[in-house]
Amino acid sequence: MDTSKALGGVQSRVFKRIAITVLAFTLSAGIMVALFTYAPEKHLQRISNAVGIPFKAWPIPQCGGFIGSNEIWEASQTKYQHLRDDKFTIAMQTYRRPKELNDTLHALLAEKIPSLQEVVVVWNDLENAPPPNYKSKYGVPVRYRHSKENSLNQKLLPDPAYETQAIFLSDDDIYFKPRDLEFVFQSWRKFGRRRMTGGFTRCAVREANGKWKYSFCSKDEGHNNYNMILSGLAFAHISFLDYYSSQDEIPKKIRAYVDEHFNCEDIAMNFLTSLLTGEGPLLVKGKDPYVSFVPTNGISTKPGHIEARSKCINDYNDMFKCMPLIDETAHIEPGVIIS
Repeated sequence: MDTSKALGGVQSRVFKRIAITVLAFTLSAGIMVALFTYAPEKHLQRISNAVGIPFKAWPIPQCGGFIGSNEIWEASQTKYQHLRDDKFTIAMQTYRRPKELNDTLHALLAEKIPSLQEVVVVWNDLENAPPPNYKSKYGVPVRYRHSKENSLNQKLLPDPAYETQAIFLSDDDIYFKPRDLEFVFQSWRKFGRRRMTGGFTRCAVREANGKWKYSFCSKDEGHNNYNMILSGLAFAHISFLDYYSSQDEIPKKIRAYVDEHFNCEDIAMNFLTSLLTGEGPLLVKGKDPYVSFVPTNGISTKPGHIEARSKCINDYNDMFKCMPLIDETAHIEPGVIIS
């Protein structure tokens, strides 16, 4: 056997493999450079924390005749950038339902939630003092904030003591199981910072007469979408809470409307969030269904509920001079779909 020819053949094959590897790496790098060069800035902004692009405030998008202060909205965006974004705070509103509150707190705090920074119980009972603050067995502070008024707007206040950008808005009778709550938070970090992100969908559907109707959504053909995530089980960036609580004209009118009707603050948050970002909400499901203590004959099943909520949507539509809600069809849930 001619060893020189054999050696030459081996060297040739090795060279070809190296050349192919280098070429593949070069093409991959070129594709990545192209993506970052030509991708629209708004898409890069959504993943700014992942790729190191500096934060940049954005103006209020055009929506019909809506007029808002870009100066106020820009301030709402920039003032919280120093807060940590790798943890989240639970803001849980309650009013004279100690059993539901204690059961929910016990379920959430019985297991370690790695990214949970603090639980703030928004205590709307003006006549009775809240319990003392405490820490869970995993060291999570539970702080009771005694409201100055019994208002649904209290849960949406940007508490100056908050330490996180992510605020999980919660009622006292509904919750994700701990591991699922961590999953929803991580999904919010990756995909939902500019959206109402959670597990509680609702729909605003336009009827033939041009009016809007509140609904529980539908899986029927042609209606398989949603455009609201209710704030009883949702993550929101603190900047949206700040703008909601600001002195801009529309937020002031919204808060007065919510106090007058004692209803629809969750719909208002969806209107504002989609208006400010031009993006729809994001449904994220856990491995298990969320747990709800809401009775089957609760407020959502009482006569007049749909009509009252529909009135809110139409009144907000008039107030905003546009319909900012955006239909979405996709959702996120853990696990692998094997095809």
